[in-house]
Amino acid sequence: MRRALFSFCLFVVLLFTLAGASQAPAVTDDCPYCQLYGQRFRTKANLYLFQDTAEPHLMYFGLSNRSRRKPAKLPRINQTHIGHAYGTARLLDIVPAGSEFVVESATHEVQLSSGEHVGLMCRLFYKGKEVSLVNAEFIQVHTDNIHTNDVRIDDARRDNARAGPIRRPNPDIDEAVAVKLHP
Repeated sequence: MRRALFSFCLFVVLLFTLAGASQAPAVTDDCPYCQLYGQRFRTKANLYLFQDTAEPHLMYFGLSNRSRRKPAKLPRINQTHIGHAYGTARLLDIVPAGSEFVVESATHEVQLSSGEHVGLMCRLFYKGKEVSLVNAEFIQVHTDNIHTNDVRIDDARRDNARAGPIRRPNPDIDEAVAVKLHP
């Protein structure tokens, strides 16, 4: 009897384990940027690697701000600026064009100055170094997510004919800064 119970329990555990392992994670409206996880990029421009002086444990990619990009106050990319602070950004290094990074996760803890609601967290490979948890919020752009699989929202739209699609900006890496690498 014990052996039969043990065998049955083992069978149930294996069944649920195999069933869970065969299901691939789906990209949903709750995580429209999850398709970026694991995606590799190669930088097309030189970038600064910097930290915010108020939160020195966090690192970011950034560009010189001759353009409208943030953070404001970053000087032209030049080795002489490394180690200095500009506004609240302390410049740590220059990430040369041709460096690679992988999107690993996302966070809602972003800098107010970035204007982002989600920051993509990356693993950076440059100059023979590997740096984890580098935030890409300053080199991100937005795409609109207008689709939903939420039945409650779809029903509410049908009830209110004037309601248009719900738009949520989704983070993506700026193609002027980095290009996606295909596996």
